[in-house]
Amino acid sequence: MKSQIVAGRYAGALFSLARERDLLEQVEKDLEQLGDVLAANPELGLILQNQQIGSQKKYRLLMELFGEHFQGLTLDFLGVVLEKRREGYLEEIIRSFQREMDRFRGIMEAEVRTAVELPEEARKTLTEKLAGATGKEVRLNFRVDPELLAGAVLKIGDKVIDGSIATRLKKLQAELSG
Repeated sequence: MKSQIVAGRYAGALFSLARERDLLEQVEKDLEQLGDVLAANPELGLILQNQQIGSQKKYRLLMELFGEHFQGLTLDFLGVVLEKRREGYLEEIIRSFQREMDRFRGIMEAEVRTAVELPEEARKTLTEKLAGATGKEVRLNFRVDPELLAGAVLKIGDKVIDGSIATRLKKLQAELSG
């Protein structure tokens, strides 16, 4: 939870500055590229998180890798993250920044858990219905959870709609024993 709070603050600050300077899309692209590089090269993440290596050395490494490609604001931001020893939060900061961008664009993220993999047509239909109901573009993340037995659980924002058989059975059991 602490990591989300710290990352949210850093991402929020970067978002505000990027918006003020009309650099949102460029900074978003920079962070997306950084996230891709970190995912493809775990060694880089280990170097950045190594407390034995000074923040100046880490910053020089990032400048070598991204200096010609990233916005100055992104590079300055990474310098602050390294200076404050928050490099361990970098991946969460990237995710938090993307959530800020989604909110800015009116995109709502939701999670759907089902007992079995949903066919593509069902995914599209569900996405369209949620978009119609919310009046926003919806990005759905689908997960298979065999413990549900059947049905689905939808989490959108802070609301959870539980239409799973497992939950219905638990409720029925509670009613019968209560």
